[in-house]
Amino acid sequence: MLRTPLPVSVLLLSGLFACAAFSSAHAQTQPTATAQPAAQLKDGAFRREGKTFRLQAGQVFTLTAPVRFANGLTLRPDGIMVSKNGNRQLLENGKAINMQGDVVLYRDDMMTPEAITRHDEQTTGAAGTTTITIPAAVNLSALSAELQRTAQRFEQLRQLSQLLNQRTSAAAAGTTPPPALESQIRELSQQLRP
Repeated sequence: MLRTPLPVSVLLLSGLFACAAFSSAHAQTQPTATAQPAAQLKDGAFRREGKTFRLQAGQVFTLTAPVRFANGLTLRPDGIMVSKNGNRQLLENGKAINMQGDVVLYRDDMMTPEAITRHDEQTTGAAGTTTITIPAAVNLSALSAELQRTAQRFEQLRQLSQLLNQRTSAAAAGTTPPPALESQIRELSQQLRP
């Protein structure tokens, strides 16, 4: 039996085809890469940049078949939501559907609380809650002055109310209010202006 060696170019070409077929099949079974680690996402579906994705067990997949949620809502791969009664609506970019079938904001409702905390820490550079303490002495002195101004304004409003009642009573009785009453009303009104 006589063997003829295959040309090197045929061997290389067949190797390339095999690698391409393997990587294509491998890519179809792998979840879409996202910026969030798996433990950060709740189950459901969402839409981003015109594409629809499925969240399942912390993994993100491109939606390839319709998904039915607990309330009867169905989400199609093209992003169209079909309700139980047949109404159709496009799921907006940045919106998501939780497993109960509620349309929610992706950022607020599909990330776990721990993931939101981590995101906030990365964004602000601060860990945990920031507490600012104001010394009580400073706060009380400012509060005392504000309370005095408020009490003075309240007294002026009470006086103005009494003067207006006097003017109303005089008008109801058919008499002309005294000129001093009108000047007091104008003066208090002027003082109460901001």
